[in-house]
Amino acid sequence: MSEKNNVKVNKILLAVDKSGYKDKATGYAITLAKSLGAEVIAIHVIGSSSLGATRDVLGYYRGGKLKGYQDALKKDAEKFLDKVVDVGEKEGVTIKSDVIVGSPVKKAIIDYAKKQKVDLIVIGSRGMTGMEKFVLGGVAHAVVSYAHCPVLAVR
Repeated sequence: MSEKNNVKVNKILLAVDKSGYKDKATGYAITLAKSLGAEVIAIHVIGSSSLGATRDVLGYYRGGKLKGYQDALKKDAEKFLDKVVDVGEKEGVTIKSDVIVGSPVKKAIIDYAKKQKVDLIVIGSRGMTGMEKFVLGGVAHAVVSYAHCPVLAVR
């Protein structure tokens, strides 16, 4: 293989939500990181579609307390990512985590990946919202289509 074709993966971005694909995507990211000697950054993006996933706290914050609601979403996401970090630790892989607030979610993931200069993105193939459950998730499809680097969509 020529020098030009030598592919090196040093940094993997794991974009996760609370769908059923998070565990499998996390497993792939950890396996790849171990075999390639890469670092992993796990992110969760809070976008407008996240409102449907956290309705349990919505009722409490309805009285115009948007800041409090956003803080609750962020805290919930941090706890969620802590579980991903713990799985990595058990496997001997250090995972950094970050909660991103941005919409649309697909743009936030693509922009974050480019800014962090990741070499590979690992994402679940389907999201949690509406019609996206029935086709390659809208977020995953956009990330696969527009990211600056290769994307592994896990199903």
